[in-house]
Amino acid sequence: MTTVRVGWRFSADGRYAACLAAGEGDVLRPEVWDFTGPDPLVRPLASACDATTQISPLDGERALLCRNDDGRHRISLVTQSAETTLTAGRGPWMHLSGDLVTGDAIHRVTPHGLERLAALPPGASGPGIVLAPRLVGLTRPEAPGPVVLDLSDGSWELMPGAVTGARVLPGGLVGMPPGGPPQFRWRGRPVLGGLTGRVTALGGDGARIALRVERGSRSRLAVFTPSTGEVAEPAIPDGVLGSTAAFAGGIVRVPFSSPRAPGSVLSVRPDGVRLDPPARRLAGFPAA
Repeated sequence: MTTVRVGWRFSADGRYAACLAAGEGDVLRPEVWDFTGPDPLVRPLASACDATTQISPLDGERALLCRNDDGRHRISLVTQSAETTLTAGRGPWMHLSGDLVTGDAIHRVTPHGLERLAALPPGASGPGIVLAPRLVGLTRPEAPGPVVLDLSDGSWELMPGAVTGARVLPGGLVGMPPGGPPQFRWRGRPVLGGLTGRVTALGGDGARIALRVERGSRSRLAVFTPSTGEVAEPAIPDGVLGSTAAFAGGIVRVPFSSPRAPGSVLSVRPDGVRLDPPARRLAGFPAA
């Protein structure tokens, strides 16, 4: 049976992942992945979800869920046996990123509900992009930006080269406003000008940024090192990459889908690649 997996999120260290999974004709349910052993452990969790549910992995085969519906939100902790509501209420759309939630302010999710950390800078909105343990990047759609918010004291400043309409992207890249030629900037300077194809930032670890490069119907993976300007394109199977990625030391992990490997995770290592679940044999397709 084919399993569909959507809404992928990785932990900041790339050791855990979570998604919403469903078999053919089934409802979406939370699923967590643990990459800390020699083979990944995949565990279904309690509760049913819809495609708008946001999920964030935790250790111990747990995850956070964030649901938004008609001006209301509910954030809960889900395990294999139960879902427990941590907080619920009315207000703006809530964006979940790790254990941080961005709405009318930035909060941390705790076992006792939400802990308010900092107000949003004027004109800023979620989702927030975690740039460092206490720094969050935010886009300001109608004002010069993006901005960097310091959660330790609530102070904020413009990112280098800020302009109205610029967006903060995973890994700390800045996407320039639409309407002109596609441009990315890193700390105010143009980057990635020589990379052909449609480029999407997927995630970073402070030193490297994983990129999805779409050329025709296929996705390629690129790893950008801002300090040197190097862009590496490791060899990967033909298929479509997801919209998020994470680094775990020398490994890059990204959701991957192809006719022979639907709903998989691609782990790219210095010595090769690994698919989990592995690619299957299909009639009319050559063996892997």
